[in-house]
Amino acid sequence: MATYTLSYILTTYNKLPYLKQVLERLMAARQEDEEIVVADGGSKDGTAEYLQSLYAAGQIQQFISERDKGEAHGFNKCMLMAQGEIIKLITDDDAFYYPAIREAASFMIKNPAIDVVMGYNAATQSNDLTFAKIKEDPAKDYQRWLEHGTPFWMIGLPILIRRSMLALTGMFNTGVVLVDLEFVYRITSLNVNIAWCTAVLSMHISNPNGNFNRMTKKDRMAEYNRITKFFITNPKRRSTGEVIRNTIESIKRPLRPAKRDFFNNMGWNQYQDPERFDTGYIHNPNEDPIKSAFVICDLFLDSQNANRLIEFLYKEKEISKVFKQ
Repeated sequence: MATYTLSYILTTYNKLPYLKQVLERLMAARQEDEEIVVADGGSKDGTAEYLQSLYAAGQIQQFISERDKGEAHGFNKCMLMAQGEIIKLITDDDAFYYPAIREAASFMIKNPAIDVVMGYNAATQSNDLTFAKIKEDPAKDYQRWLEHGTPFWMIGLPILIRRSMLALTGMFNTGVVLVDLEFVYRITSLNVNIAWCTAVLSMHISNPNGNFNRMTKKDRMAEYNRITKFFITNPKRRSTGEVIRNTIESIKRPLRPAKRDFFNNMGWNQYQDPERFDTGYIHNPNEDPIKSAFVICDLFLDSQNANRLIEFLYKEKEISKVFKQ
């Protein structure tokens, strides 16, 4: 039997200012039946000493600090160390909405047939906190997977995994940088029972130190194409409906910039994917930019989830109308 209900697993490397913001919020949110497991890749910025002090104070339950072979290796070590029934991935420079995460974990405990939960992710940029975006595409991709078994990928920040199902899903591929790309394609290609949570579970803060941004565009595209071709080697023949939708999309795509300019000039609202939201952020030259980014994320996640109908969609239920068409 699992020692904890939920294990938060976190990897980090030389990002102490970001890490402190993440762990401050995570430690404040942690419940008695939850643990925090951290793998530091041998940072030289005081991270090991910081983690040791938190461990000594009982604020984190497990940690390791040693040179590793990248993010996937660190997460895999955490997965092997974790003692919780459910595993939640946490990154060292992004924000998370813990009330909904806890609700998702509770849903998995009550529904043992569910192996993985996915959900919505928001995003902002450290150099422009005035707006945030939420993509609807992952929800639509999940809907296609639910109906037709079509593999897809999405960012890994909102994902929860049942620890006992690691034998089926596998752990992270240490041979890639785009870890979540490969992992999500893999689990949506297997007989994994995945549920979708309609809450916004996480928020990505794009910053220069992120793994994605440290890759060159050429390297990103090369890895993306290599992984995608591996999992989508023999696409199914498209239905008539899909052909019509794709044809309409190809016609609309080059017209969208002119449409957006026209709507902006007229002052009309328009739907975009990803949908763009004003955060209300006003720059203060004396602020701590990293702390400000996390405060904005906290406020945005609170406001979004306060107005959302939170449901869990999976194979045993009909697809709800919460999906935008």
